[in-house]
Formats: sequence, C-alpha cells, structure tokens
Amino acid sequence: MDALTDVGGGPSFATHRAPRSMVARYRNWVGLALIVGVVAAGTAYYVMQPAAPAAKGADAKVTALTVTVVPVQQGMIPRSLVVTGSLAARDELPIGTETIGLALSEVLVEVGDHVTKGQLLARFNDRLLRATVQQMQASLNEARANASEADANVHRADQLVKNGWMSGKDYDNRKAGALTTAARVGVAEANLALAQAQLRQAEVRAPADGTITQRSAHLGAVMSAGGTELFRMIRDDRVELVAELPETDLLPVKQGQPVTLGVEGAAEVQGEVRFVEPSVDQKTRVGRVRIDVAKSPDLRPGMFVTGRILLGQQNGLTVPEKAVVYQDSKPRLYVIGADNTAELRSVQLGPRDNGQIAVLSGVKAGEHVALRGAGYLKNGEAVTIVDDSQALPSTGEASNPAPSRF
Repeated sequence: MDALTDVGGGPSFATHRAPRSMVARYRNWVGLALIVGVVAAGTAYYVMQPAAPAAKGADAKVTALTVTVVPVQQGMIPRSLVVTGSLAARDELPIGTETIGLALSEVLVEVGDHVTKGQLLARFNDRLLRATVQQMQASLNEARANASEADANVHRADQLVKNGWMSGKDYDNRKAGALTTAARVGVAEANLALAQAQLRQAEVRAPADGTITQRSAHLGAVMSAGGTELFRMIRDDRVELVAELPETDLLPVKQGQPVTLGVEGAAEVQGEVRFVEPSVDQKTRVGRVRIDVAKSPDLRPGMFVTGRILLGQQNGLTVPEKAVVYQDSKPRLYVIGADNTAELRSVQLGPRDNGQIAVLSGVKAGEHVALRGAGYLKNGEAVTIVDDSQALPSTGEASNPAPSRF
C-alpha cells in the first residue's frame, strides 16, 4: 500500500505515523538519558564540594603510637666525680750496671718483654773476671794450707814446751806464725769474695717482676759504673692515674674510694684512690689525685683515660636508662601528659647504676615518661599507653644510644 491513501473515495494526503510500540520505546530511552544526566551532574557537584572537617571528640579515629610508661621515682643514686688524666707507671725502675770497662756480650730481652725478679737481662764479657776468681781461689787454698801447717806446728810445740825441749821464744814464734797464716786466709777469702762479686756484676738481672719499657743496651757497648742505664721497666706492671682536680673538688675525695676507669674501645677497669697529694698549685689552684689501677693489658702508661670516683650516695630522681633518647648527642625524655600526648624535654643526667640513671633536672617526681617506643615518638604526638605484655617487641629501645660510657 502506498503512503497516501484515498479515504472516502477521493484522493487525500495524510501523514504516516509509526506504530504505537515504537513511540513508547523512544520515550523510555529519552527518560533514561535524562536520569543518567541528572545523576552525573549530582555526582560532579558532590565531588567538587570542599571536604567536611574531621570529627572531633570521642568519635574521631586517631592512629596513636603504642608505648609503655614508667614514673619518675625518688631514690638513692650514687654520688660521683668525673676525673681525667694520663696513666703513668706507678714505679718505673732504671736498670744500670756496676761494672767498669767491660763490653756487653749478650742482650737477652727486648722492649715489651715481661720479666721476673732475678731473670738475666744482659751479660758483659766476664772472661777476665772468671780468671781473677780462679786466681783468688788458688790464693785462698794456699793460705789455708799454710794456716793448717802453722796450726800443726803450734800443736807439736805445746808438747815440746811441756817437756822442756823447746824454749818459750821459739814457742811464741810458732804461735805468731799460726796467727799470721790465719790472717792471710781471711785476706784470701775477702779477695775471692770481691772477685766473685765483680763476676756477678757482669750479669744484669731484673730487680723485680715487671715489663721492659726501654732498652739502651747494645752488643759491644762498653759501659761505666753509674753511667747510662741499660733498661727501664715498670715494676709489677702497676700503673696509676694522676688526675688533676680543682681545689674545691679535692675535699670529698678520700683514700680508698673506688674508681671506675675506661678507655674508648676497652673494657672498664676498677681502681682505688691511693692518696691525695698534700699540696695545691698556688697559681692554678689545682691539686693531684693518684689512683691505683688494677692490672689490665688494655691500659698502658701515657694513655688518656676517664674515671669516675664514687663518693657515696644521695637522694634524687631516677628513671630507667632505656627511657633516655639522644638527639644531637643531647639526652632527652618524653613526658606523657594526662591527655596522652608526648612532650619532649631536655634533661641533665647524673650517674648510672644497675640500669637506672639519675636525672638532675628537666622532670619532676611522679611524672610519667615513655619507655618502650620512646625512640619512635615526636614532640606533641598522641600515644596509646599499654603495659609490657601488650607492647610490641620492636618498640622498646631508644633510637639513639648514649654517646659515651660516662
């Protein structure tokens, strides 16, 4: 059929209309498009709006670091005095010779060798001295033989005089001869002792136990009595710290007080105040304290050491040493307030003892400081306080260790 139809028998023009189902479908699509456009516009408007402020109060969700806290306690802390100085040999012995005109034939020790009392260190050429000893020994034997003969003559003269066969003058001569030969025995014995002493002096022996610190002996050198020393040694390997202190610090230092000494990279060594020197320098107002140091292979004369003299105990504030954090090499503590926020405070520390450290300033008794987790905090941060059983193992240590042992 054509698009134009004749209605009522005559030709007429009429518009062609789509079926009703197609019109309804078209309207649905248009409505859906409008809805999608409205939703997209609303979404864009919502996204472009500024963010709402965060909730405050109990409904806020805040992520806080977990820490444990300990109170600042009042307790007894050691009272000490820091001293510094150089180690010195307590008794350094020079070793020389008493021989004259003899050359060194043996040198048996070197610098650093440990020697015992009486140990042979060096020997001079003693052939001449040995020959002299032999000569003196022969002279003594001769004198003793003459004395024995003279004594026998006197004994026979006793019988002759009693029987009247010898005059008194001859008897007296025999007795005088016996006394003379006895005296010559004494002279020979003295000469032998002198020769033996000179022979012993050809051997240089250690006067005490200790360590050789200097050697001037060389093979072939001819030494004179009282001349250049051959060796120098530290007696019994004992060293001491000679510490200089202002006169005001000398008053509490007493003989016998314990001292802890240390050298960077070496284990601590215990010592004891040996005595305080009786005079103070009039210009510098500085006195000296001599501290006896226990034997240690790590401590040698000339080393610079730091020591702490324990003067006693006093009442003061203490915290665990692990609660202290170091920033820029300065000690600090995180004080946890009532609102569970961390306040960073600079503190002045005192001596340490059994894991506790004295706090001389910066905190008050009863305040709580962060212990485990302190090394991860920042000033003003909120924290969550838990006990040790709930704290994480990785949040317990200060991030910055103490810069030194003292």
